[in-house]
Amino acid sequence: MHIPDAYLSPQTQLATGGAMAAMLAVAARKTRKTLTTKQVPLVSVGAAFCFAIQMFNIPAVGGTSAHALGTVLLAILLGPWTAMLTLTVSLAVQAVLFGDGGVLSLGANAFDMAFIPAFAGYAIYRLILRRAEPGSGVSLFAAAVAAYAGTALASVSAGVLLGIQPLLAHDGAGHALYFPFGLNVSVPAMVTIHLLVAAPAEAIITVFALAYLWRNFPEFVQTSKAVRAGVGLRLSTALAAVLLLTPLGLLAGADAWGEWDSDALAKMAGYVPAGIAHAKPVLPSALPDYSLPGHGGNLWMIAGYVLSACIGAGLVAVVTRGVVSRGVAAVAISETRRPPTGGLPAWMMRPNAASRHAPRREKPWLEPILLRMRSTLEETVVFERVARSPGLSQSFHPAAKTLVVACGLIGIALVGRPAVLGAIFVAILLIAVLSKVPLASFVRRLAIIVAFFGILAALPVAFAAVTPGPVLAGPFSRPGVELAVRILLRLACGIGLAILWTQTTRWNELVAALRRLGLPHVLADGILLAYRYIFVVVQTLEEMVTARRSRQVGGVGRREARAYSGTGAAILFAKSYAFTDELHAAMRSRCFDHRAPTAEARRFTSADTLAVIGGVAAVLLIVWLRVVHAL
Repeated sequence: MHIPDAYLSPQTQLATGGAMAAMLAVAARKTRKTLTTKQVPLVSVGAAFCFAIQMFNIPAVGGTSAHALGTVLLAILLGPWTAMLTLTVSLAVQAVLFGDGGVLSLGANAFDMAFIPAFAGYAIYRLILRRAEPGSGVSLFAAAVAAYAGTALASVSAGVLLGIQPLLAHDGAGHALYFPFGLNVSVPAMVTIHLLVAAPAEAIITVFALAYLWRNFPEFVQTSKAVRAGVGLRLSTALAAVLLLTPLGLLAGADAWGEWDSDALAKMAGYVPAGIAHAKPVLPSALPDYSLPGHGGNLWMIAGYVLSACIGAGLVAVVTRGVVSRGVAAVAISETRRPPTGGLPAWMMRPNAASRHAPRREKPWLEPILLRMRSTLEETVVFERVARSPGLSQSFHPAAKTLVVACGLIGIALVGRPAVLGAIFVAILLIAVLSKVPLASFVRRLAIIVAFFGILAALPVAFAAVTPGPVLAGPFSRPGVELAVRILLRLACGIGLAILWTQTTRWNELVAALRRLGLPHVLADGILLAYRYIFVVVQTLEEMVTARRSRQVGGVGRREARAYSGTGAAILFAKSYAFTDELHAAMRSRCFDHRAPTAEARRFTSADTLAVIGGVAAVLLIVWLRVVHAL
């Protein structure tokens, strides 16, 4: 939907540019008057987010691609005028720095992608929302419909602007001087692509983004709720995760409809319009097509795409913040003042000046960290209860289970076919169900670990042609994608098997099994004591911090919290070390043989022996099939 310069006639560029210049002036004035201090973090981060999601190209019909806009999302959060302003800044950075869309066509692109979806989408959202509260199910449904409709209307506008060009400028032979296809081609093609691809993507992104913001940042919904400290940092962290995933947009591998070069246009239209053939770039792009100069292969392309995303998002955030920053301070002051009521003099309604000696109240950071650590450890205790419950995996001896898991990991590393790996993964899920492992927690933990390591290992491989093979359209090859899928499946199977092993085996029995299989007793004792001791240390430290805060008058700054928590932790661990030394000396005096007793009442049964034999036989079978049949 980013229209290049030479695709539009000067009349169209002048008309749309003048209209948008007037509307942007109004938008800047209204934004500075109505923007609240709560919305300041959303302005810059929201503009950068819209820049980032437009880099996620999605394959579309006819060998083309499309992308979401993010305009309706910002309109719901900030209002249509601010959304139009911030989207225009993003489009300007894309045109000047990356050559994505024309500089002279900026007015037309802003009209299509900033003005139309912002006001039309916001009007549809308010029409459906009515008296429902933001954050409710009705509001999310209204946001989805508004985002879908706003993107569809934007595509209609872009199709019309392109389709009227043959009517506005053509030579004596009837050939268009600029965009060569008429309304009968441009409108159906543009609307179909966006109705099927871009609009659904826009609706999904808008709903998920709003649900995330309304759940994690309730101050954006409840006007009476104060903004918590660190909101900008938390929003920036979420934005950084989106920027790291932008190379997924390269997988589309095709140009968007209406954004072709001269060669592609000549093949489709049969000729190159004179205005496009003689066009020269208005400004040289520093990073054309979001890529670094030179040809360094697919990894070089990925690095350039991520770097372009970071530079562009950062520049959009800075420019947007500069555009709206002048009115923020005035709004913040005026919000605290109220007109005098009930005959009170004006000076009594003015806010008191903040004392520089007053303690600054900041969001506590230590308690949430300690509570997360405790919840993690409590999950471990819950898994101990799962390990005690009767189940398929719990019925086997820990040592036999450990050997079978080792054989399973070796087999997973040797298997090469994705279908076989998928069958193994399904078998692991089935064993987890039969072992009475909480499936939701199991899948959630597995998904987080696989997603983290998958981004590091599988994503770069997807773009690399590791073996000869048929090349698909785009910057990746079929062998590279197959290898990436294989890596993800191996990670899912291996990590799932390891999680299943630890969750269905009691800690003492697990340590005993590892010791039985040759783990040094010093390391086994350390693991055993750490499991019991870390929870006690964290809980005690949390109680110390809570007791200190309950006895301190005023707020606690970050420096004081760090100093106290660091000192408390140091004292606690020092005392713990001294107590451990005393305990070890007492044990030595009682002729302790350096080995902590572990509960191991089980003995190997015939089922355990058969399980170990089956695991070893499975590995040998996989080796044989890999050698003979290339499994």
